[in-house]
Amino acid sequence: MEAQTYILVISFSLFFLLNWLVKHYKLKSHVSLKLPPGPKRLPIIGNLYQLAVAGSLPHHALQKLSHEYGPLMHLQLGEISAVVASSPEMVKEITKTHDVAFLQRPQFISGQILSYGGIDVVFAPYGDYWRQMRKIFVSELLSTKRVQSFSFIREDETEKFIDSIRTSAGSPINLSSRIFSLVSTSVSRAAFGNISKDHIEFMLLIKKVMGSVGGFDLADLFPSMKSIHFITGKKAKLEKLLNQVDRFLESIVREHQEKQRRAKEGRVQIKDEDLVDVLLTFQQTDAALDIKMTTRNVKALILVSKCRETLVF
Repeated sequence: MEAQTYILVISFSLFFLLNWLVKHYKLKSHVSLKLPPGPKRLPIIGNLYQLAVAGSLPHHALQKLSHEYGPLMHLQLGEISAVVASSPEMVKEITKTHDVAFLQRPQFISGQILSYGGIDVVFAPYGDYWRQMRKIFVSELLSTKRVQSFSFIREDETEKFIDSIRTSAGSPINLSSRIFSLVSTSVSRAAFGNISKDHIEFMLLIKKVMGSVGGFDLADLFPSMKSIHFITGKKAKLEKLLNQVDRFLESIVREHQEKQRRAKEGRVQIKDEDLVDVLLTFQQTDAALDIKMTTRNVKALILVSKCRETLVF
């Protein structure tokens, strides 16, 4: 009897859930939008099944679909209406010709959590704050002068990398491991001015962060169903990862704040400013910005810059 009651409750729960999803899908489908052509979609899941058949290679499915529906096509991914550009001409239209129309960032759970609530540059909503952060990056962190100032680090670490391979001639080596070591060491020296075991561990966490914000996540495809976050457990994992990263960032910021304090007292001399020194300068001179730069902002910008530099290096 208890088993029958349990099955009955589960059946009714699934019925009401499916009924709500169908109604929600129909409501969204009634919105009249001028969209590019695309493949036929199923109720609730949309075109997810066409990507699922490609397994771990969904980009192959997108390429195949683009051959049939053109370089600009529409896909319904759960509750998300997506437009896919798959040619250089269409990408130029989106990123250059009509860039203002596409400046708004999607609010994905991974990006929101790992960017301290969207206060970095990548996931910040388009507006005054984003323009201020972009200004800092372009004029201070990504300027030709700033990039060239770190050229000696890249050259030095690349020379060490080549020498390590040369000395291992005739023996098998883990090239992936050595390349990651090259990147992490170069980024650590450029960002923090020194290298330690903690910084190498920090770069390993950065690698996890980059992996977490990529790919598809079920919770992002059905944003109205908040319970999915708890079912998949991804939200808890992302928050745990951010806590680990935050401990490193907090330590780095405090270390640089102490160094700057000692420099003001004349006890030490800062010869070459690194990334953190530059960001803390903006925190101390509010007149240079229309917004208040907090330690939380600084940590968010350090994190996104480390992800970027890892790709550049």
